[in-house]
Amino acid sequence: MRALTTRTTVALATGALALAGVLGAAGTAAAAPAGAERAVLSGPVLPPVHSYRNVWSTVNLRLYATGDSRLLGKLYGGNSYAVSCWKYGQSVTAEGTTNNVWILARSGSGTWGYSSAIYFSGDKYGNLPASAKC
Repeated sequence: MRALTTRTTVALATGALALAGVLGAAGTAAAAPAGAERAVLSGPVLPPVHSYRNVWSTVNLRLYATGDSRLLGKLYGGNSYAVSCWKYGQSVTAEGTTNNVWILARSGSGTWGYSSAIYFSGDKYGNLPASAKC
């Protein structure tokens, strides 16, 4: 059981899910971490688009809400991007402002990641409502 759980977790983390490791002989989900069955049967879950927001300056798109996490791409100033939600993360200081709010946004190439809300037009949450918290 532990080997199956470890193997499934690793497969999910790398994106290379082996169906034989998760599905039993009858085609139903075997013991696996919570949510693994959903990932196998419905494919990757993409964040819902809440709205579109403008960035006023080019900003990095990161894997997590920290400035030192993996760089996924960039959002370019003067453009509008699909956004899903906001969350608290590492504090960022730019242009005389400090903020710890990060916005989950989709780049022009379709990659989802986090960017500091400082670079989005609007209030400290990029004008996303409190209900749009990730």
